[in-house]
Amino acid sequence: MMDPNYRIAAARQSHLAAIPVIERAAARLFSERDLPPHIRYRVTDRNTLLKAQRDGRLWVALAAREGVVGFALADTMDNDAFLDEVDVTPDHGRRGIGKRLVEAVIDWAEAQGRTGLTLVTFRHVRWNAPFYASLGFRTIDEEELGPGLRERLQQEQAAGIDPGKRVAMRLALARGTPPPPAISRCS
Repeated sequence: MMDPNYRIAAARQSHLAAIPVIERAAARLFSERDLPPHIRYRVTDRNTLLKAQRDGRLWVALAAREGVVGFALADTMDNDAFLDEVDVTPDHGRRGIGKRLVEAVIDWAEAQGRTGLTLVTFRHVRWNAPFYASLGFRTIDEEELGPGLRERLQQEQAAGIDPGKRVAMRLALARGTPPPPAISRCS
């Protein structure tokens, strides 16, 4: 359960300036073996954030006193919703904020009629793949990868991220799944 001193909200344009600061702070949690120095502190460009904010695909975690302390950015890929990034400042970690941000993305994806929510993450970092698995995400086998996820993993490898440490995951969404056929009863 998330601490009641925080709330999740759709991002406003005034929140965008805080997001690169959060991205840099969260990047410091990863070793240089995972995030090479040349990409370690890359941030999402303002135009991407602005478009996501306008499209309703960007959420923020707000602390009562500090303002924006986390965010989630979503998109679509391979006919599923795609969780592009979730970050929470380390000072506000382990309070249920990341989970609530993911839940906001799930709600959005279901409202869009998507049947799944996918992501790419580190398999060995406890607040990455194990965290998502605890929320119901499952690993996607290589033969199941859609072209978008496959390309994303290839781009990461080209940037210097060890592909053996990365994993694509998917959460099946209830609202996007058609209901089972009605059962007719014969007497």
